[in-house]
Amino acid sequence: MAFQVRFFLLMFAFLMIVSCGDGEQNKVEKVIRPVKYMIVSSAKENKNRSFSGVSKAASTSRVSFRVSGKLESISVKEGDLIQKQALIASLDDSDAILQYEKAQAALDKSKVSMDTAKSNLSRIKSLYENNNVSLNEYEAAKEKLANSKASYMADKKNLDLKKKELGYFKVYASISGMISKISAEAGENVSAGQVILEVHTIDEMEVRAGIPDSYISKVKKNDQVIVSFSPLKNKKFDGKITEVSFNIDSDSTTYPVIIQIINPSDAIRPGMPATITFDFGSSNANDVLLIPVHSVGKDSNGHFVYLVKKTTDGLGVVGKKQVEIGRMTTNGFEALKGIKSGDMIVTAGISHLTGGLEVRMQ
Repeated sequence: MAFQVRFFLLMFAFLMIVSCGDGEQNKVEKVIRPVKYMIVSSAKENKNRSFSGVSKAASTSRVSFRVSGKLESISVKEGDLIQKQALIASLDDSDAILQYEKAQAALDKSKVSMDTAKSNLSRIKSLYENNNVSLNEYEAAKEKLANSKASYMADKKNLDLKKKELGYFKVYASISGMISKISAEAGENVSAGQVILEVHTIDEMEVRAGIPDSYISKVKKNDQVIVSFSPLKNKKFDGKITEVSFNIDSDSTTYPVIIQIINPSDAIRPGMPATITFDFGSSNANDVLLIPVHSVGKDSNGHFVYLVKKTTDGLGVVGKKQVEIGRMTTNGFEALKGIKSGDMIVTAGISHLTGGLEVRMQ
């Protein structure tokens, strides 16, 4: 009997110890989630907008011959700098020279015939005036001279044409600049109008950009812009709008705009990617509330943010607040309704929050 009492006492003591240990283990320390926040404040809206573009030479000459033939020589190489009127390339003109010489011989023959007819008419006229030849013979001499003059003039025009055609077998630079591309080789047969090389100016450079329809009405001819090129680090160039297209580009659905580089550099080459920055009136900008993109969420009721209300030192409680947002800028969304200057909003991790949650403010 005494043994049973001692056994039950021991079991009771053991159960009490176990239950107390479980209680201590079940005491879980409360976890307070840390959040980053910012105080909303009004600021001048930055109305600078940047668009992409590509550099190009202000003037480009695509060189071709007016006649077909065998390319005899190209006097330049890609990258060469040339002056206006410099010889660029020549075609084999041996057949053209032969045609010119034939035309010259025909003209010489026509001149002899014309001079003979003129002398004959002078002689016949003298005889006619002395009644030694008939009127018919005199008229025939005049007609022969007229025909020989016509033949001479036709042969002279033909010679002038052949001489002009000889010039078609050589091409000269129409502008000063750099040889940017050669697309034919000596010995190759080329067609009339076939581009054999390209020359572009180096002292005048432009940028072609595409402006969306929401901004094209703000772009005016002679507006000043800032141009930068990704291959040319930390360099900015002044630009001026020279052309604003009235028609949209169907491929890019933007409006083409041409910008002249006012202070060009030799380092700018055609085809370089460019960034063009427009100032759409930042000096007269209105005060706006801008909030980070990552601070804004969206649910079935629209856009929302989490406001933080400070409770004790370093702690606060978050609350969900519906907001109306406007345009997205480089600094975030424009807040139109729902928050005011001085509000504290959570700036990251809003997907892990719920209204009324206690947080540690960081």
